[in-house]
Amino acid sequence: MPSISQPFRLTALPKIASLNNYATQGNYLQVADTLTPTTNNINVGVSGSAVSQYIINPTPKLVYNQPISSTNVVSACAVAEITTTSEKDSQEVICYGIQSNRVYSLCATIKPVSSTASDSSFGETYAAHKVSVSDQIVNLKVFPDTKSIVAVLRSGLIQFFDFELKLQHSLDSSYKNVSYVQHFTSESGQRYTFLLSDIDGHKVSFKLFEIGQSDSATPATELSSVILENMCLKDSQIFYQFGQVYRLHGNAVSIYNLPHFQHSRTIELPFLAPESIISFKPISTNRALLTSDNKIFLLDLLHNAILSQREMGHVKIFQLLETAVIPGNSTLNNKTIALGVSIKHGSNPSSSLDIINIDVGTGTLRDSMGKGFMSRENKSQHLQPLISTLNDTEAAEFNYDRILKELSKAADNIENFDSVFFKRLGIKNNYYTDSDRFVNDREFLEDVSTLIFKSFKSEYPKALTYLLTNPLFPVSHTHNLLQKLKDHPRLFKQAIVTCPNLLLDELVQELFTVINDELCLDLSLRILQDFNKDSIKEAIKQKSKIDVNNFINFVISENFEEDRIKNKPRLFQLLSLVLDSVGLFALENEMLEKLTKYIDQQLSVVKENVELYNLVEEKNFKNGFGQPLGDTSTSGEPVITAYSIEQLEL
Repeated sequence: MPSISQPFRLTALPKIASLNNYATQGNYLQVADTLTPTTNNINVGVSGSAVSQYIINPTPKLVYNQPISSTNVVSACAVAEITTTSEKDSQEVICYGIQSNRVYSLCATIKPVSSTASDSSFGETYAAHKVSVSDQIVNLKVFPDTKSIVAVLRSGLIQFFDFELKLQHSLDSSYKNVSYVQHFTSESGQRYTFLLSDIDGHKVSFKLFEIGQSDSATPATELSSVILENMCLKDSQIFYQFGQVYRLHGNAVSIYNLPHFQHSRTIELPFLAPESIISFKPISTNRALLTSDNKIFLLDLLHNAILSQREMGHVKIFQLLETAVIPGNSTLNNKTIALGVSIKHGSNPSSSLDIINIDVGTGTLRDSMGKGFMSRENKSQHLQPLISTLNDTEAAEFNYDRILKELSKAADNIENFDSVFFKRLGIKNNYYTDSDRFVNDREFLEDVSTLIFKSFKSEYPKALTYLLTNPLFPVSHTHNLLQKLKDHPRLFKQAIVTCPNLLLDELVQELFTVINDELCLDLSLRILQDFNKDSIKEAIKQKSKIDVNNFINFVISENFEEDRIKNKPRLFQLLSLVLDSVGLFALENEMLEKLTKYIDQQLSVVKENVELYNLVEEKNFKNGFGQPLGDTSTSGEPVITAYSIEQLEL
């Protein structure tokens, strides 16, 4: 019978903020497409950590680990075994694409195959190669028989390298913004690759290529090219399965047939909860795995049925990374595995790689009987409530063009402008709340921001305050935003505290010019929150001439406000980055003396605190750690209590 087992842990992931963020973790974890129902090896590239290889049985174990820089993001990973004359000498090539601060590279390592824990090559080094590429690598594939590595770049280039990463051939697919790449092999053994790319105007480009064999003069030949209308890859989950492409968008799955990407049919998923975090992967013929937050479903996409489902109550979010697809329907081979990443939220968030055992069933109609989508208990979620909230009813009724025209007519009066803005959009507060999530048209928000800055100069409407708290505030208006609001202290502070995507260069500029202590604290915390140490230091170094005296005086001043005291360690952290960037020689003698005196004072305070602590400890010791003074043993000698574990830890 179809079933989904309880997941078991492969490994805990390192404490990296991006890996605990479900919105980005899929981009920071790249799994090689070597997963099969019988495989025992899993290869995964963890951004900011390492490219690692694990075995599953008999116990999950790390067998190879290649560390990478904490600033490197792994964008693709592929592994393949190299054919050799002897099984004992078998080797494999591990290749991966990395990016760091707009520098893109392709790396490859050739090492012996590690199939068991006893074969572990953890800690050993092998022949490694690295080459720069012009854009982000979105997909890698290794072909051992032709001894070639195929790299597909976001710019649309398809490049062929040998195992030493020497470029053999390069082909331009003509369209940039490549979002999805799939390699597959026909029954005759011929290899194919297709690319999906976003095009302006809500269109998608489909390109199908034939990959040549080792004796072919042309490594890749274009077979088909189609422009798909009214389609966007940004909000879609896509996978390929046995000649068909499945695209999940919203609550529907659209199915397309190759080689010309013709639309076949659309399946509605009425049980899918809105606003949930979703992942979607193939598992067998006409069957797929789907996750929604911490729930996982085994779906029959031919008979529209939920074959099995499981809720993982111990985690907040579970997302699929890679699945071992069973080729064809087989009652003898219906068990497989899936690899995913789980996130536990709370005061100490953590993420880990988990493995799930899947029984896909017999592949017949018998498995789906009585399990149709609408026969599930959760179908009641889709009944219309008797009483709806304002946002729920108006969410689909916003006529953004008409609202924008009304705002344009009211742009000569602040009160009229605010009245139209808040009333027509059903916004009840002057700041963004979760109830405003239906106001999510980015173009509309950008047009409103443009209208505000164009129509109002000396005073701005309350609508701008709301926009500065909205997570969808247009990025195009963040440039020079702080300078525009310099004469409006309330809006200036609001932008620093809540406006998303502020530029580091402008934040640093304001940090070294602002005199107000409250704003200086807000700027410091915003910089430390949004940017890493390296980018902060680089931004400071790029400033041709800056005066850090105001900032240093702000940090070392004896201000006893609660916020200042609470954030003192973070201010010292930013001060350290500033001094590392400009150097002590950039400071005047007077400031150096002032800084030295302040450090001496802090050290003196620490010394006094240590001495007081030692006096208290000595007094406790003389008192026998709780024994009454003058207490003696039967021999008349004072009792000295032995040290305990807790006392030694002090």
